[in-house]
Amino acid sequence: MLSSIKCVLVGDSAVGKTSLLVRFTSETFPEAYKPTVYENTGVDVFMDGIQISLGLWDTAGNDAFRSIRPLSYQQADVVLMCYSVANHNSFLNLKNKWIAEIRSNLPCTPVLVVATQTDQREVGPHRASCINAIEGKKLAQEVRAKGYLECSALSNRGVQQVFECAVRTGRQPSQETQQKEVFLHQRPLAQSD
Repeated sequence: MLSSIKCVLVGDSAVGKTSLLVRFTSETFPEAYKPTVYENTGVDVFMDGIQISLGLWDTAGNDAFRSIRPLSYQQADVVLMCYSVANHNSFLNLKNKWIAEIRSNLPCTPVLVVATQTDQREVGPHRASCINAIEGKKLAQEVRAKGYLECSALSNRGVQQVFECAVRTGRQPSQETQQKEVFLHQRPLAQSD
């Protein structure tokens, strides 16, 4: 029997939601930024010997599309709330905007907080001011997320883990997994002197 999971990605514009999806579904990185209005795609994944149809719904972060975003939320099994580690406003907006919007539309759906663009911590122009994993985990706990994950679509680090966790979280949870929180982050690359 084919199981299906609907996973919705939300977060501010340009935080890397689409890049994360493109990297996961096609193993490539989009070279040019193209704002999303509304897109969905699906992939079949195998987990624990079970084939799962994973529906991936990419939403627009721009407030001009606030009225149509709830159409994407219908019957979601899991929500990935994304922010860029190099964009403090996107981080603050998870707490000040996105969690309220998600909870008003999906009061019982599990949420995972996903830190994107973690490569910026090593090479970005704002690397000294990037949000660290401790801050991200704290935010995930504040918004009562089921977990916190970090990834870089550019370097393909943590991408598979994000969607593996999304599938596990979105599946019909047993009593045991309902209590479990997941907190994953990548280790920084070794720096040469």
